[in-house]
Amino acid sequence: MQGRRLCVLVAILLVELVGLGYFIKGFFPYKKSIPGFASRQDQPWDISQPLSGGSTARNSRVPNVEAQYDRLVIMLVDALRNDFVFGNNSAMSYTQGMLRSGNAIGFTAKALAPTVTMPRLKALMTGTVPNFLDAVLNIAESDTSSSLKYQDNLLWQLKNHSNKTINMFGDDTWLRLFPDIFARTDGTSSFFVADTVEVDRNVTRHVRPELERSDWDVTIFHYLGLDHIGHLAGPNSPLMRPKQKEMDDVVKDAFEIVSAQDRERMKRDKSAKPTLFVLLGDHAMNEIGNHGGNSQLETSTVFVFLGQGIRGQPLADKGKNALSKLLTTEVSQINLVPTLALLFGVPIPKNNLGMPLRELLSSYSDSERLRMLQISAHQMFGVVRANDPTVREIALAETASNSGGPMNCDNEGESTSDVLRCKYRRALATHRRYAVSGSGAASKVEREYYDFMEHANEHLSRAFSGYDLGAMFTGMAIIGAATVALAALYQSSDKSGGIISTKTWSLRVSAPTAALLVTYLVCLWSSSLIEEEHQFWYFWTQTMLALRVLTSTAAGDALRTVLQMGLFRIIRAWNQTGQKWTGEPDIRLYLNSSHTRLMWMLVVATVLVVNVAVHRLHMYLYPGPARSVIARRVEMRSPTYALGTMPYRRDADEYKRRVAEAERARAAVLYSGADTAGLRALMLTQRVFRAVVGYASFSALVYQMDRNHGWRELGVSEDVWSPVRWCVPADLGQVARLVYLCTALAAAIGVACTWYRAKAGVLEHSPGSHEFRASVTQAAALDLLVGMLPVLLLLSRPHNIPLFALFLAMFVLFWSQLQVVFGPRSLTSVTDAREGNQSDVCGCLGVLRPSKLVVLFCLVNASFFALGNSNSLASLDLSNAYTGVSRYNEGVVGLLMFVSNWAGPLWWAVAALATLTLSKQGLTAQRAVDALVALHLWQACTLLVLSIVVTLLRTHLFIWSVFSPRYLYQVGWLVGFYIICATCGGLLWLVGLAQVS
Repeated sequence: MQGRRLCVLVAILLVELVGLGYFIKGFFPYKKSIPGFASRQDQPWDISQPLSGGSTARNSRVPNVEAQYDRLVIMLVDALRNDFVFGNNSAMSYTQGMLRSGNAIGFTAKALAPTVTMPRLKALMTGTVPNFLDAVLNIAESDTSSSLKYQDNLLWQLKNHSNKTINMFGDDTWLRLFPDIFARTDGTSSFFVADTVEVDRNVTRHVRPELERSDWDVTIFHYLGLDHIGHLAGPNSPLMRPKQKEMDDVVKDAFEIVSAQDRERMKRDKSAKPTLFVLLGDHAMNEIGNHGGNSQLETSTVFVFLGQGIRGQPLADKGKNALSKLLTTEVSQINLVPTLALLFGVPIPKNNLGMPLRELLSSYSDSERLRMLQISAHQMFGVVRANDPTVREIALAETASNSGGPMNCDNEGESTSDVLRCKYRRALATHRRYAVSGSGAASKVEREYYDFMEHANEHLSRAFSGYDLGAMFTGMAIIGAATVALAALYQSSDKSGGIISTKTWSLRVSAPTAALLVTYLVCLWSSSLIEEEHQFWYFWTQTMLALRVLTSTAAGDALRTVLQMGLFRIIRAWNQTGQKWTGEPDIRLYLNSSHTRLMWMLVVATVLVVNVAVHRLHMYLYPGPARSVIARRVEMRSPTYALGTMPYRRDADEYKRRVAEAERARAAVLYSGADTAGLRALMLTQRVFRAVVGYASFSALVYQMDRNHGWRELGVSEDVWSPVRWCVPADLGQVARLVYLCTALAAAIGVACTWYRAKAGVLEHSPGSHEFRASVTQAAALDLLVGMLPVLLLLSRPHNIPLFALFLAMFVLFWSQLQVVFGPRSLTSVTDAREGNQSDVCGCLGVLRPSKLVVLFCLVNASFFALGNSNSLASLDLSNAYTGVSRYNEGVVGLLMFVSNWAGPLWWAVAALATLTLSKQGLTAQRAVDALVALHLWQACTLLVLSIVVTLLRTHLFIWSVFSPRYLYQVGWLVGFYIICATCGGLLWLVGLAQVS
């Protein structure tokens, strides 16, 4: 029966995945783009010149503004936040000196979400709003579908219309995006974030040799070290200022080299033009060093332009805060594309939505500057027409005939495209009137052009994308059918009775569970509640615990739950997350700032707690390995053994009790048929298990303390630390791999322990003893719970490691049996209320009592946010995704990234499995299948509602910054957590346990 239900569940999940695929295909399409590449023949007739031929004639010899520069150096520093350059605490003294002296011009460049490298490079070179799915493809180094080989971009224009020789050194994302563009390259992986030194040295070693050569026109240097420091330790890391100084030195060396070359070149060749040096960032970073979202910190990067003819902004304050103005002088990041295209005299890429930077055009004459703006506006009007084919082209004769009077372009009855056409026509008419009659000022013409381009940019940034609504509705229909099928499957359960009773038509799901689901689905409609989802889970976790206190009839049970509430209050205060309070003080900030010594003391204490947990579980809980039973069954020959093994003699009653127990144990050995050799093997394997897990946790501790210099924070001298360090390999990567190996070995030993326990056939309870003895299934679940902790400690940030000790304490407080091992007897003096038996709960409050599994489900979700995660891509922690990885591998890095970010939910999921085994009913096939169906029904309802929400709100202001990241996280929960870990992993564990036992 359960096998049939399980097969049906698998079939439903496959159908749901098909629906999800359809929906993703429709919701995350590639951006629409105008095919082909721009050419000089596409440029408009100079409106200041008289017409030749027809009203829309094009002259093959289109007048073009002369290029101001003929060489370009782009120095891109990954995650270069604006305050790293313009702030008072910046270590980039040379760059700041150039800005103060007026020899450079700077801006805060605003990036759009998703703030990750690949989409931002696309924006910087095409001037477009990239596809949100590029945030996912950004991680896949083997991906070629995101290439810009057949899409117009600035580098293609420079190479093909100016015959530029282009070289690139640094992040190999450039090589994937722009194949066949570069002459000389040296790419480095952008995802090996553990490296903050060599990744930049590999770029800097090319700076002087390459720039001193004469056979280059465009050179790109992309530095990654600053971004890696942010991921590893945040923007306030002690490594950040030295890295800023290192980047500043590169700016100084590179600019001085090209400046000296320019003087020599321009002396030899009067037609030669200077070199433009551009320092910029692709995105910034938030207060913990991550990025991907749309917060102010993540989107505020920099543009700094250096070169002959550059005149910096006037600075009112010449003192310390002189550059603070630049922190608020914001321009769009995509404005770089038309600016560089005009400065180098090449066509603007066809799909560009950026506007030329006014300050960079100031050295041109009025007529040249207006011609540049006409070219830029003409290109953007082409994008408007491509987006709305009904918009007619504007003939030059039409502008001439309407050049006498003002035009009102704000008629409410017109469409946005018509308004944009009117504004463009008005700008052309104003320009023509100025050119022909000299009436008006050039500044007024500029305002008209920028007015059109600003409105066009705002409109096209939202509209220049396509949804495949057919695929989206098909996907929603399939997901909806899968949801209904899951509800029917859950309803068919004989044990749970389903969602509603078919006899009384009453709700069988507990009131707290129903309220939890309904309120959660409602929250998905609000962008603010999605950003602050952690508050939802914190509230419901505490509410569920409070309900257990109110509905408890046992004082001990209530006291333990109150302690759990206290522990959870500490957990929720550990990491501030979300958007509103993400920068507020929390325990993480407290530990990482002025109390790092306390943090490392807590880390050491957590590792000790893990080892104590493993030791005491094996010594006291399991059948067979209980030391008194094994010792007696193997060595006991007479009742006098009890006297010899007693560590002390309390009184006569204790003496008599031990003698009697020894006699009963001897009788059990004589008549139970237990395998003495099996017991010896069991005792040995459990000792090995404890040793392996202990060494793994010790290695994880050494890795964390050596990598983050925690031993120095604890005041440990190098003479003391060196012997400790000798206990593990010298290379940190090998230490991490040793932890993985020990964990795999512990898993294998755990299988052997389970086999020996089953083979020994030991009773679950010692005769005459009231102490708890775990069953084979319970022992295997508890082994898994503590055995996985070393890997989770290894893949967590140091300040989050103590949370696992709090998690373990909360779990232990659920079970009085475990508290015999871990806690004082006073907490277990009163027995628990029987779980699920409403008759033990007073009055009508019984219907409000949530089960332990419901509370654990809340903890699974709450722990995800408690570790500092959120529904923003910026909270994805890449710093531990390369732990122990020697070279980039998408599968391994993806797995480690998932485990490090979902460490809390994974641990609590195993805790829920252990809860099923420890409960009175035990872990049966029906209970396991019911639990899986309930989990998938929850996530199917969530996925369906979220799909409806993003479809209806697809034009919402926050669709790409809030709702789309939330949908990607839901895909991660569904595929990574619910299907792969909970379903596949859980079933493999159960099948393996059945085979072994």
